[in-house]
Amino acid sequence: MTEKKHDLNLDLIRSLALVLVLGMHFYDNSGFYTISLQGAGDYIAALGRMLCTTCVPLFLLLSGWLCSPKKLGPRYYLGILRIMEVYFISTLACILFEALYLHNFMSLRDMAGGLINFEINGYAWYVLLYGGLFLMMPFLNMMYAGCSNKNQQLVLIFSFLALSVLPSLFNSFVHVYSLWWAKLYPICYYFTGAFLREHLGRRRSGPLALAFVLVLAGFCLFNQFYFRGEAYNYEGVHYEHYQVYTLSVLLFMLLYSLDLGRLPGLCSRLIGKTAELSFAAYLMSWISDGIIYREFVPHFPEPRDRFVWVFLLVPLALLSSLLMAQLSHWIYLPLDRFLRPRLLRLLPDKQRE
Repeated sequence: MTEKKHDLNLDLIRSLALVLVLGMHFYDNSGFYTISLQGAGDYIAALGRMLCTTCVPLFLLLSGWLCSPKKLGPRYYLGILRIMEVYFISTLACILFEALYLHNFMSLRDMAGGLINFEINGYAWYVLLYGGLFLMMPFLNMMYAGCSNKNQQLVLIFSFLALSVLPSLFNSFVHVYSLWWAKLYPICYYFTGAFLREHLGRRRSGPLALAFVLVLAGFCLFNQFYFRGEAYNYEGVHYEHYQVYTLSVLLFMLLYSLDLGRLPGLCSRLIGKTAELSFAAYLMSWISDGIIYREFVPHFPEPRDRFVWVFLLVPLALLSSLLMAQLSHWIYLPLDRFLRPRLLRLLPDKQRE
């Protein structure tokens, strides 16, 4: 999932997406959805929640950007190997977490079943999402490449937008739209990422930053009145929601427009390392979240008292997840060096290069 030409802005997008994922987990565990939004503090919490919902869309947009040139072939499918190796190692870590910390000892049958069914790690649903998208990518790329001009590409994107995202807009007022196709949203983001790769270019970051802030504030202000201050309604503002799609595209464009050439070398290396470990860190965050929020929440029975701790708990979850991810990479890399050449030998000579 890397380009030949390294781009620090893409690493920044991936790294921020990981941070926002952990922020989303904070909202899932903090009791945010149980309160009534009343004061300025609650409004700021709602802003943070809306910002965090761009996490998975940023990953999907990035997949469209990076993977749209991929071609169908036997070698292409070896790309799933890294994903499954990291998933397997993270699942073994979760089994140890269940046994040593939660004192939940599983039988070998339950371990095998949970591994195959992606049930042991509660965040492994993304492996299923991305795995399915991975299988479709070469064919999605054929669809996109079959568009002869920019207008046809826009029609393709709008078709999937109409199926997966627009229902959340029109059904906000009158239920007139079918929800059958809403789960196509990963394809909508994928095609959008491919389009941005081809047409975005470097833009001025100032207008994009202003647009993003105004749209984010405007959506939250609208939701405050539309939802009548009940935070549980925010659970319906998810990845296929029109607000999330709009914010995600704007944030992606903003991050790509930033001039990172003057960043100190240490910052650039930290961004690059975080991006490299992001997938493993996301899966390992099931363990860090399980420990952090299990220990933290009982000390603050009132949900509002927990929100200020986001500035400590999310960095703590990030650091611990990255450390576990680095440990998993020390296992994954030798495993990959062992398996990949042997699998490559099974391919025809033409497909090994």
